[in-house]
Amino acid sequence: MGVRSITALTITLLAIATAAPAFAQPADFPIAAADGSALPPGVRTRQVQGAEVYTDAHGDVLYGMDMRTVLRWSPDPAKFCGEACSRDWQPLSAPAGATVNIRYPGGFEKASTDDGFVDPRKAPDWTVVQGVQGPQWVYKGWHLVFTRREGSRTSTAFDGADGMTWNTLKYVPPPPKIDAPGAVGTAFVDGAYAFTNKEGRVLFTGKCGDGCTWNPLPAPMASSGLRDWKVSLSGDEPEWTVQSKRVFVSNESDPHAVPPGGKILRP
Repeated sequence: MGVRSITALTITLLAIATAAPAFAQPADFPIAAADGSALPPGVRTRQVQGAEVYTDAHGDVLYGMDMRTVLRWSPDPAKFCGEACSRDWQPLSAPAGATVNIRYPGGFEKASTDDGFVDPRKAPDWTVVQGVQGPQWVYKGWHLVFTRREGSRTSTAFDGADGMTWNTLKYVPPPPKIDAPGAVGTAFVDGAYAFTNKEGRVLFTGKCGDGCTWNPLPAPMASSGLRDWKVSLSGDEPEWTVQSKRVFVSNESDPHAVPPGGKILRP
């Protein structure tokens, strides 16, 4: 395949990919929550070694290869897994007659539906790309889907294989609808959703005794509250409470961790 002109978006993705090793689901490219659309034939989710992952009709664990991370090695990342790679990894093939509806990097040049291709930045859960061995499934616009040909195919044993090129395709459920203040959101933490502040730091409750340095979740003075969420004016500044419990914001180096004695607040 000849070298193509690449748009500014692709150049940005190349810079990101060059700055770090190849990961299928790296920390800076977190996989988005499922949108609830229908799964491909035979695909389901199940718990494997403490994590909920996608599997095929045979129970083999699905692995994702994030195509944004291989742009530096292949002008068409959908064709990256050939020859030696394909001896170890089997693409999750789309059914006969499936319409190819996503492509790289040409899709960046015409990121509209006029040419019949889905913009990968706005893709639904499951699309079909023309891979090395024919049409195959893609998850969330970027994750080219494979199974392992040999070894422990029904386990997550190959998570991080080949220098972290392959990672299990983890299922993240759709976020819940919440009745909470506007500054409160959610994040998927330790297998379930948790409340967070607008910066993505997890919220928690707990007994804050003498000398406690926990940070309360600030509230606007004029707010009248929302369902279980109420504004307390008993301290120096207005702060949120939920079911009469004080709400705190994680100040840990890991924004999803809480200090000893704290309990993550969940919907």
